[in-house]
Amino acid sequence: MNVSLNYPLIEGFWIKNYKACQQISIGSNFVQSIVTDFGDVTFAPYELGSLTVFAGDSGTGKSTILDAFAFLADCINHGISGAIKHRGGFESIYHFGGTGPISIGIVYRPCGEPQTMTYILNINMDPATRRPFVETEAIIYREQQPEIQPRPILLFQNGDKHVRLLRPWLGASGSELELVKRTDSTHLGLSALAEFEDLLDIPQFKRYLDQFFVSCYASSNAAMLSPPRFQCTPGGNLAHDLKRIKEKHPFEFESILDVIAGRLPGVDKIIYSISEAGRAQLTLKLSGLEAAIHPAQLGEGSLRLLSHLILFEDPIPTPLLGIEEPAAFMGASQILAFVNLVQNHIRELGGTQFFVTTTNNTLIDQMDPTNVWFLLRNTHGSIHTSRGLDELLFLDVDIDSVGPYWYSEYLYRDQMQATR
Repeated sequence: MNVSLNYPLIEGFWIKNYKACQQISIGSNFVQSIVTDFGDVTFAPYELGSLTVFAGDSGTGKSTILDAFAFLADCINHGISGAIKHRGGFESIYHFGGTGPISIGIVYRPCGEPQTMTYILNINMDPATRRPFVETEAIIYREQQPEIQPRPILLFQNGDKHVRLLRPWLGASGSELELVKRTDSTHLGLSALAEFEDLLDIPQFKRYLDQFFVSCYASSNAAMLSPPRFQCTPGGNLAHDLKRIKEKHPFEFESILDVIAGRLPGVDKIIYSISEAGRAQLTLKLSGLEAAIHPAQLGEGSLRLLSHLILFEDPIPTPLLGIEEPAAFMGASQILAFVNLVQNHIRELGGTQFFVTTTNNTLIDQMDPTNVWFLLRNTHGSIHTSRGLDELLFLDVDIDSVGPYWYSEYLYRDQMQATR
């Protein structure tokens, strides 16, 4: 349990009928299963921690997981119509062949609290008007003791704005409750509830999702989906990211640049400036070269590592950070440097929950199998999820004896054969 942590965490979630995810569930309160030739093998639920790695082949839903959280944040701020329109319409995000609504559920633990909060959002499309609407929305508190019944705070069903049931909370007046009840079926009750600071956990949860940020590195597809929420480079946005840090931390800015340069092999100094046209500029002074170069002249692996360094050196980091395929174009030493960056950030600074996607065996090997979740497509075409540690236990591997290549040595070949 994450009660000892001094920052909030998402301990589990499910996604249904959203893009590539027909139905997946990961983490707290969800029983996991592995489909084998001998039947389904189930494992106990496991709460997500500060770092979760989603590993799997292309098309298994890794990027969909990150975009589902970005979609939820956009629904909070712009309503479901705006969020869906931004992604090309309901048909563009609805899983082909799916039945029922799009459903996203999150198990969230506020800062060290003994109780968790489950947020549920179901979105469907009205067949008559062809407009999306909130079919179900709920916020439910669950106590640590299983004998205590869950407490619903918000319940909204059937897409009817008149059927929103809200249990009064301390300090809320009848007129304030009516404001929440009058929220129409294209906007979330969560957004209205978050206006009440007395409900400490709910405004915190909204801010947690609202600040979700994805570093996807030159993914034009992700850039089209939600530009403000994605960092997509190859060098173009790095100066803008540094400008943002300079505005937030003007006095520490130069020391931040020195720290980043010191952690990037071959770079002596990072030079930040503003052009005559008022645009932020970034150049790098390399060891052995007199003239500074543009970041785009770096190798792609070094450039990717630089983008991660800029993210991690922000003194006030985002609470929920998605990093898509960080190891692409990286060598083994750069991958190890990235892993050390993440682990040091969690150990020394904290306050950020990382969701990382990858297809890279070297990166998977460097991670704790407890924190790695595999998304695998079986022979029937459906996707199932399982935790790395559970996969090793299923193979009767002595966990204490596995070395730094636990995935490559024990699981990679079996997974390749299972998906053929």
